[in-house]
Amino acid sequence: MSQTNRLLEREALGWLVLVNDPGFAAWDEWEAWLVADPSHAEAYWRLAAEEADVSQALRSAPESLTTRAPKLRRTAPTRRFWIAASVAAAAIAGVWIWQERPRTWQVETAPGEQRTLTLADGTRLHLDGATQVTLDHSRPRYAALDQGRFLVEVVHDDRHPFSVVVGDAVLTDLGTAFDVTRLEDGLRVAVSEGLVRVDVEQEAVTLRPGDGLVVRQGQLTRRVVAASEVDAWRDGRLVYDNEPYAAVAEDLARAIGRPVRLAPDLADRRFTGSMGVRGPDEALRPRLEALLGVAISADGDAWRVTAAPEP
Repeated sequence: MSQTNRLLEREALGWLVLVNDPGFAAWDEWEAWLVADPSHAEAYWRLAAEEADVSQALRSAPESLTTRAPKLRRTAPTRRFWIAASVAAAAIAGVWIWQERPRTWQVETAPGEQRTLTLADGTRLHLDGATQVTLDHSRPRYAALDQGRFLVEVVHDDRHPFSVVVGDAVLTDLGTAFDVTRLEDGLRVAVSEGLVRVDVEQEAVTLRPGDGLVVRQGQLTRRVVAASEVDAWRDGRLVYDNEPYAAVAEDLARAIGRPVRLAPDLADRRFTGSMGVRGPDEALRPRLEALLGVAISADGDAWRVTAAPEP
């Protein structure tokens, strides 16, 4: 075997051992190495197949044989056996553990709950209530917002931008802290620091601090936001500038931890202002009624919001 081939096999073996470590997180680097040259993939999967065969043999061997195995001289077995056996020991359960272990997982918050996630790179996701996020072991610089709202504080890396997927839209960090909400009919983004690029409906928009964007039914609407107020919801205060009541109701439901059923005739009404959403129901409901000009009644565990009665 040539020196080049020996080095390649050693490198492939090193990756095989690393990948089988339950704490392995360098999926991007592993995949990049794998596709860089066809010989990389050939060497890696050949050793993986050998390891799988040996793992099976070791699991099915009589106990007396496996007990005596460490005392055998290493000059007797073939070199390929000991390469595979060493990987088998490191893998413990077999090379396919990385495929069996879920590569994606979800994090959810209950209505009314807030939670902060710190990712491996230091990026922080601040989740609002009733929010679900999907993360991926193979893509550590990625998060999908399945529902709800979160504020992202990105540890910037020029070589590996952080991406957030919201339905068909992709938000890419350009050195950013930003807030994103998945609405029933689209999404809402507000930037407090740095830059973020939003790709949606074959359009690309770059947002700066104080910029906001609402996407509804394929329509992109830019807006101005107060950068200092982007994370106000974390302190129990919702801030709006010409926001439809439909979106306000979604935000309110996440904050108070109960469904908010909005009368259809109020969905397109607009609200500008700030509202505190913490406190007991008996104090909060009349305050919101006055701010929004509505009537709020209890409907089981939910709130029903209708137009205020005529004076």
